[in-house]
Amino acid sequence: MFEKLILKLKIYRSLLFKGGSYADFFVQNMYKIYLNHNKIIHFRDGYPVFSLSTPALFSNASSNFMARNLYKNITGRVNPNLMSLAITEKCNANCEHCSFKTEDIEEKKNHLSKEEYLKIIKDAQEIGVSVINIVGGEPLLNSDIFEIIKFIDKNLSTVILFTNGYYLKDKAERLKKSGLDGVYISIDSSNEEEHNKFRKTNNLFSEAMKGIARAKEVGLTVGISCCMTPEAFKAGELEKIVDLAKKQGVHEVLVFGATPSGRYAQREDLMNDNAFVDKLIEFSNNYNEKLDYPGILIYGYTSSHRSIGCSGGINYFYISPFGEICPCDFNHAVFGNIREAPLYETLEKMRKVFECTKYGGCRLKDKNLIDNQYISKNKFNKINI
Repeated sequence: MFEKLILKLKIYRSLLFKGGSYADFFVQNMYKIYLNHNKIIHFRDGYPVFSLSTPALFSNASSNFMARNLYKNITGRVNPNLMSLAITEKCNANCEHCSFKTEDIEEKKNHLSKEEYLKIIKDAQEIGVSVINIVGGEPLLNSDIFEIIKFIDKNLSTVILFTNGYYLKDKAERLKKSGLDGVYISIDSSNEEEHNKFRKTNNLFSEAMKGIARAKEVGLTVGISCCMTPEAFKAGELEKIVDLAKKQGVHEVLVFGATPSGRYAQREDLMNDNAFVDKLIEFSNNYNEKLDYPGILIYGYTSSHRSIGCSGGINYFYISPFGEICPCDFNHAVFGNIREAPLYETLEKMRKVFECTKYGGCRLKDKNLIDNQYISKNKFNKINI
């Protein structure tokens, strides 16, 4: 009895003196593996935020994410934790690189209703989704967006909006009140004229800057999302965008290496871009060590062997404004439609096809998979399984 008491006291002593440092190292290491940094970028409603792409630490959504991951070990099944939900095909911009504008997009007419969106959200949260990205088109063109965001159970999921920023200034406060956690504003050039030209929209840059300022005022976590081509990076554009983000007080810069999808589907120079990804990662390392700069998240890092790998169809899925279920925003292979089968059944099909995340980067950029039937770059292509 005495020996057991001594043992318990030693355990309590260890927890007291070692537990805090252990927990701190665990948290730091967890974010370092996933994001390539462990810098707190924002405190939102008192909770530390390491990236818009993850629930705030200690939040209920973060707890749900952790609990779901524990159960993955029991079930042996990888349920998705991230959903990109496109709530409109409409957009006020006409971007050069748009991945959504596929060959067949103009033929599609049967848009999901608000009630269908709410059903999708309920079903997604039941299977464990802890991050919901609201995307488009330009999602702020859907007048139901506030009700859609409000419906999401914030105890289970964090909610992030991707927008070009044109309409953000006047809607930021209502978005925050509806339960939005953060917003990524698309900025592809630090030069106003070049940005507007790239997206073929007058005044887009200036309105986006106003939207950023207002989003910060109302308490949202604010990020800039940029599409970076190799030629733009070589010209020093990413450095300029990061400096712009710092000047505007933005919390994070999310960098997508340009993807051969949609209007860029024919750009073969974007295939097998691991050397380019390495350059982006090296660029970000210096900034992520500096506390006075925003966090820099290189999407190519998270889809590489260093982090979780390409997770489309495994940890991540996309639903189009017409109910089509795809592995991600860029891969338009259609595995099912929410109007035809329960969401979990279609996700099970994708899981059996992809089995696990892919090391070595994005599947769409792998030349060895160029003829794979489960990959579609330039149109929404229904897969027969």
